[in-house]
Amino acid sequence: MMTGRRTKESSSLRNRRMVWWAGTALLGAVLSLGIWLWLQFQPLNPSIHRPTYFRVVPGQSAGQIGYSLYRKGLVRSPLAFRFLSDISSQSRALQSGVYRITPGDSPGRILAMMERGDVVTIRVSIPEGFTVQQIVQRLIEHHIGSKTVFRTLLARPLPGMPQARKGTRDPYEGYLFPATYQFPYGISAKAALATMWQTFKSRALVLYRHSHSPLSLQQWVTMASIIQQENKNPSDAPKISGVFVNRLRKQMPLQSDATVRYAIGHALKGSLTLANLRVNSPYNTYLHKGLPPGPICSPGTLALKAALRPAKVPYLYFLALPNGHTLFATTYAQQLANIRYAHQHF
Repeated sequence: MMTGRRTKESSSLRNRRMVWWAGTALLGAVLSLGIWLWLQFQPLNPSIHRPTYFRVVPGQSAGQIGYSLYRKGLVRSPLAFRFLSDISSQSRALQSGVYRITPGDSPGRILAMMERGDVVTIRVSIPEGFTVQQIVQRLIEHHIGSKTVFRTLLARPLPGMPQARKGTRDPYEGYLFPATYQFPYGISAKAALATMWQTFKSRALVLYRHSHSPLSLQQWVTMASIIQQENKNPSDAPKISGVFVNRLRKQMPLQSDATVRYAIGHALKGSLTLANLRVNSPYNTYLHKGLPPGPICSPGTLALKAALRPAKVPYLYFLALPNGHTLFATTYAQQLANIRYAHQHF
């Protein structure tokens, strides 16, 4: 009788041990699976912060993005990336563009980045008074386009730009708005030019359309570009505009040094010489009356406004001093006196 009881107790003990081991094994498997799943949502390598530039194209699904990230060594599992995007409802809101991603970024961080559209941008500052050629050079310096590409693009104005008059050097001149741009990484030269033209339309054309100016769009921008290059003091811009308007009304040549410098086509140090003033160009406003064929630079808002609202002044002459001040004169005798003053004091 005792032997049977011990046998039953031993069997019961073995069963309890088997249940315990089975439970422990199951728990271990569940924990292992949980740890494995948890790892799939962690950064691939938190210690690596070297960025990879990753492009999301329009229409690309979260699954496709996840697989591309996996192939580039940026996530542990494409399925985990897709699963996370599905449960967070972010798969419908991932924005196209180029992103800066490292193996130290988690799938959640990458998804949030793509949902916000935190794409890589190129910051390019275009100062007021830059010519088209200076703008092109700056874009190329920021790895946007090439000389060959721009040469082809600049031969024909963008839709909506004024038709270039005979003798115009650059059809784009004056219509690429000077500002600081955040271009998307990898933007094409054509798209960059289109963005600058669109900025001109949104910031400059609204001024023109509400002005009721007698000037055509091309005349307005041309006048503003000359004011931009001649003006050294913001408060003098409307008066310089008034001088040019007065000279046009009297059919006097504008005699703007800025237009001569543009006609020469390269930088000159110091004052213009008599030989410079005789350069054969439709942009030489010493030889040709009226406005030149087109703008000579990209004018800023101040110059654009001054061209629309010239000051009512009696002046026909002005002289910009090296200290930033401008001397105005009504008669040529007064202008000669201003020139003598400048020679004596500067």
